[in-house]
Amino acid sequence: MLSRISFSVLLIVALISCKGSVEESSFAMFKLSGRAQGTTYTIQIYDSILNFNQNEIDSILLDFDKDLSTYRNNSLVSRVNSTSFTDSVIEVQSYFGQMLLFSDSLYELSNGYFDPSIKPIMDLWGIGSNSASVPTENEINNTLKNVGFKNKRHFKYSLSEAQIELMKLNPNFQLDFNAIAQGYSVDVLMKFLKKCGHKNIYIELGGEIKLSGFKSNQRKWKIGIEKPSESNDARNQIVQKSIDLTNCAIATSGNYRKYFEEDGQRYAHTINPKTGKQNRHKLLSATVISSSCAYADAMATYFMVIGLDAAKDFLSLNNGFDIKAYLIYSEDGVLQSFSTAQ
Repeated sequence: MLSRISFSVLLIVALISCKGSVEESSFAMFKLSGRAQGTTYTIQIYDSILNFNQNEIDSILLDFDKDLSTYRNNSLVSRVNSTSFTDSVIEVQSYFGQMLLFSDSLYELSNGYFDPSIKPIMDLWGIGSNSASVPTENEINNTLKNVGFKNKRHFKYSLSEAQIELMKLNPNFQLDFNAIAQGYSVDVLMKFLKKCGHKNIYIELGGEIKLSGFKSNQRKWKIGIEKPSESNDARNQIVQKSIDLTNCAIATSGNYRKYFEEDGQRYAHTINPKTGKQNRHKLLSATVISSSCAYADAMATYFMVIGLDAAKDFLSLNNGFDIKAYLIYSEDGVLQSFSTAQ
């Protein structure tokens, strides 16, 4: 699947002004925003008082970067990705440790299509950079020799109650948790804000969203799923579908914005980790709703790798899982959609 290059399809929040109930007469909407993880975040709290400050939010997100940012040379993941890395003891409860273990379970669940070791292939294609180009078959095949998240293939780890002992067997093995890290950071922020005593919470980071409680007058949060369109941006937002939600997370992945063209062919940013190439299918965007934002984030990316038919098969076979989906695809140039029961 996978790694998504810091990409999340924009989800639009429509805030509705209304008169609050008597019990809510002292409540107000508090809003904080900032930059993190190469993107922006927005937090809204509906309460009588704010029980935290923005520095605490920024500190949590900075700790994420220290563990998981591939853009920081001194981050833990960058040190692991170094060819000089041999072995290390990592705390299970660290952000890196949690992402390693969660990725292992997702790798198995997705039959290897969710693979955070795809970083060398993503770097080879260069999608999202000024140097994006189609690699040769030989380049792809040689790079694929360094890809594969299965334990004891390119790396191995052993797990104790509190620690993970990680060793690289292939010095060119590299990890990138971008396909789940933003979603997981939203989960962590939600846990922190609830610990602070808040109940009515909206968090958005890079398009990944998690919701708790209500807005004023006990109204659910209204979330808009963006219409897949190249002209759709922050100043020109077209909503394909609006959903009223609470106490859940929602994430969207799509192939219609991050791409490059070469010799008349368009190449999107989602790569199959088994072939090192892009699957050609008609799925344009996948929106997933779950109790976990990390899980929603990962599944949305996974669906964009395997395509519409395989995604529908997965949803059918795993009916009852903590997941609902809204898939937008093109059929003979016309936008169509598929959704699980809401």
